[in-house]
Amino acid sequence: MATAGPGVTVDTKSAVDAIIERVGDTIVLGLPLGLGKPLRFANAIYQRAQQDPGLNLHIVTGLSLQKPQGKTSLERRFLEPFVQRLYGEIPDLEYARDAAAGKLPPNVRVSEFFFQAGNFLHQTQQQRHYVCSNYTHAVRDLMAQGINVLAQMVAPDPDTMSGALPETVSLSCNPDLTLDLIPLLQERAAQGLPVALLAETNRTLPYMGLDAALPADTFDVVLDDPDTDYPLFSVPQTAVSAQDHLIGFYASTLLRDGGTLQVGIGSLGTALVHSTIMRHAQNERWQQVYEQLNIRQRFPFVAEVGDTHRFEAGLYGCSEMMMEGFLHLMEAGVLSRKVAGDVVMHGGFFLGSRAFYDALRKLPSTQRDRICMTSVNFINDLFDHRLGGQHLKVSQRAHGRFINSAMMHTLSGAAISDGLDDGRVISGVGGQYNFVAMAHELPGARSIVTLRSTREKDGKLQSNIVFNYPHCTIPRHLRDMVVTEYGIADLRGLCDEEVYCRLIGIADAQFQPALLRQAKQAGKVADDFVLPRHWQNNTAEHIDRLMSIAENRELFPAFPFGHDFTDEELTLTRALKLLRAATATPSGKLATLLRSVLTARRARSHRTLLTRMSLDAPKTLAEHIERWLVVYALENTHSDSVK
Repeated sequence: MATAGPGVTVDTKSAVDAIIERVGDTIVLGLPLGLGKPLRFANAIYQRAQQDPGLNLHIVTGLSLQKPQGKTSLERRFLEPFVQRLYGEIPDLEYARDAAAGKLPPNVRVSEFFFQAGNFLHQTQQQRHYVCSNYTHAVRDLMAQGINVLAQMVAPDPDTMSGALPETVSLSCNPDLTLDLIPLLQERAAQGLPVALLAETNRTLPYMGLDAALPADTFDVVLDDPDTDYPLFSVPQTAVSAQDHLIGFYASTLLRDGGTLQVGIGSLGTALVHSTIMRHAQNERWQQVYEQLNIRQRFPFVAEVGDTHRFEAGLYGCSEMMMEGFLHLMEAGVLSRKVAGDVVMHGGFFLGSRAFYDALRKLPSTQRDRICMTSVNFINDLFDHRLGGQHLKVSQRAHGRFINSAMMHTLSGAAISDGLDDGRVISGVGGQYNFVAMAHELPGARSIVTLRSTREKDGKLQSNIVFNYPHCTIPRHLRDMVVTEYGIADLRGLCDEEVYCRLIGIADAQFQPALLRQAKQAGKVADDFVLPRHWQNNTAEHIDRLMSIAENRELFPAFPFGHDFTDEELTLTRALKLLRAATATPSGKLATLLRSVLTARRARSHRTLLTRMSLDAPKTLAEHIERWLVVYALENTHSDSVK
């Protein structure tokens, strides 16, 4: 093996050779969830398996990140330049690409316990190989599948470099499972079983210390070649809608000063962080919105559960995922409650935008050491752990608010977050169940499920508050608090009739009569119950009127923390969104096409945007039609500025 030092190689072929030499030709490869996958090594060992049918490779992992791809020609025209700009220098994760296309060779199997949302919805092979597991059980289940190789991207400590060999490396974005897998694999090695630990260095990865820092010689093989470092896979900020902002605002009223916060990625998490910072930094304006929404009268329990003042004692973050909003909360002085030395944040893994990674890299050491990236089994449950016992965890997690999103919610109190009624998996359970269960165990803690009240499917509006659903992620006996853009339902300890009524009360008004009728037919609500008049304000029009107030438009921007889009792309995003809604049905497609002919003459007014879509000089009939449609959408899109 060509090496630059003991156990260190600069060559992926040599790294693969070293692993096969250690464990043989049957490899069960454990890779971290999300960002921490060693792309150079993962691709090299997958390519070896493609070339050598005698090598049996089973990859067990979660959240194999893939670059976004458009489903339609217009989406691809929009995405390709954007994807090239953000991801052009990042290697494709080749096994994930082939798994999505159903092109894995017979000697390669990929099992994931958490999918990138929707990526494998129509891939039957991956659906069959999905492993349903709570995050806290993932280590156990990985070991049960017999992993004999653990490989991870790590950040070398620039302060401990000795020649070509870094003395210390950081698990950085993914100590979540690795901190607990390493000692278990070392135990197997002590028993004489062949195992191997591999680290792939990447100097673009933020170095995080404390629990995440390990001696480099923990690993049997270190793949270290600065010349082949690549940028980190980023998740761009998505626009926060008016509905999202209201959900985030309602959730921010439930936080207690001196409390604990867990929240996930996505626009609902971003909305919560934005409103929480507003409550702290612009409390008077936050209070005005609080009064506009009449929260005190509509939801009197909020006064007991939450608070309305600034965060003088501060919050402590304890979240399996450190989404970038936690960094904004730290900068704003909200995330400031120390629980261990100077630590204000325990996170299991992180994933976010390029700006987030840049900010982490630039943190001075005093700020960086306020964040402890650590084991997910320390974070996601209350059992004793070598990094902290149960009594410590309970004392640290005062007034816990565990906030997770769902796709749907049943009137009986069950949350649907990861799959469909036919058994297909959208994403995975992850740690949602862990945090919901923990909220019921910790004194003063609450589980808060957030969801939009409606969604569009095939051109029709559908309710996300449903009477029943054949699949659930969180069972009804763990029901607690539910938040939509129309308000908050506190369900804890209530009888079924009250639960059903409170959930109907935060559903969209047009679906309330049908939901109530089903509840009455099931005998869950009294026959003489009448929908209160004020519930009829649960409409999109009412939200539009509320958010059209000038002060509110300023308070709730679409991108509170920036974005990766150009101004042209933001304009095109709004236009394509309008076009997608207008053409969701066959009749809508025909009507939109006919209307687009009438606006085609306005193409010159949108020349720059058409050039961005490569439709400035159409040659085929299909390209001419796409050009008409884009012009029509641009002509009918509001040109409100986006901050």
